[in-house]
Amino acid sequence: MINLINILVFLSSFLILITFLVYFHELGHYLIARLFKVSVEKFSIGFGKPLHQWKTKNGTIWSLGRIPLGGYVKFSEIDNEKNITNSYITNGNKYFNTIPVFQRILVVLAGPLFNFILAIFIFASLSFTLGTYRVDSIVGEVIDGSPADKAGFLIGDRILTMDNKDVSDFNDLRRYIALRSGSNIITKIERNESNFELIIKPERKFEKDLIGGVSSSGKIGIGLSDPIAITKLEYNFFEAIAYGYKELISSISMTGYYIGRVIKGEEDGKELGSIIKIATVSGKVAVDAVNGNTTIPDQLKELSLRLLTIGASLSVALGVANLMPIPMLDGGHLVYYGYEAIVGRPLSQKKQEIGFQLGLAILFTLFVVLTLNDISYVSSIFS
Repeated sequence: MINLINILVFLSSFLILITFLVYFHELGHYLIARLFKVSVEKFSIGFGKPLHQWKTKNGTIWSLGRIPLGGYVKFSEIDNEKNITNSYITNGNKYFNTIPVFQRILVVLAGPLFNFILAIFIFASLSFTLGTYRVDSIVGEVIDGSPADKAGFLIGDRILTMDNKDVSDFNDLRRYIALRSGSNIITKIERNESNFELIIKPERKFEKDLIGGVSSSGKIGIGLSDPIAITKLEYNFFEAIAYGYKELISSISMTGYYIGRVIKGEEDGKELGSIIKIATVSGKVAVDAVNGNTTIPDQLKELSLRLLTIGASLSVALGVANLMPIPMLDGGHLVYYGYEAIVGRPLSQKKQEIGFQLGLAILFTLFVVLTLNDISYVSSIFS
């Protein structure tokens, strides 16, 4: 009975999370399209034969597909072969491909932008209601032979900056070095009321993560002071919004930096996850939450907090991924519309079709590679 409940929690948590993120992304496209009076034929969450659908007064069919992974918004467009010259359909609604190119760009941008707004909202809400914790970057241990030992770090050193970036909060320090294995980092420390600069090169470490896979990241070989210097930070409404925006920018920056290192061959790309990894992360943290030795209300609260935290990160990832300049994705459409805006005419239909075929091949290849990366999580799902 307990295993059955765990399976239901695992699956429902993943499906609810991914459905909500996709819905919010597509809602961005839909709302901005309707702002410009574009006719929307269908708004679908999921693919395949509809489980349920209904039609609204503005003519849009809202649908729930049988395969609850992904979704789409279908705009009404002129079929050029039919030589339709009227830009309007009915009641002032327009064909998507007849509105100005800058409006089409805004419609496409709205999907990723809504994902970023959602992430800010979640980060801000969590910081406003729960606060955050600052952990001072004070060295309490230096592992023999580690990068920190070789660089000359000593117990009691307070780490201030790395490459002029403030890392006095250990949370920021950990995230900064995680993506910089093999790179020299100029580090400013405070020792006995004096400041020094040291150069440290993080080394890549492979370790089993909490959900059954193997991950790698940069490590420098230090431990925190004992007792750990922790400060709880609380935020008012405006401070929480600022914190949410800061976390968004940090997440986008880390994602972009990591992808850049993958392209340059400095990372193997295995930290990029497929649908398997997303399902494992969301499902297992949900199962852990409901299996806690607490009351049901506390379990539900913990479940909500964990899924919200994961949802914020996934929302950023979804927004960034969709902005990649690959045909079939929002970024690919932006490339086409950017060309049209500069040249004054759209790319030929034949060239667009070639681009979409190439984009489909790239996406399929990425799907296969990422799935192979996460194959180790398959057994973890059932453990």
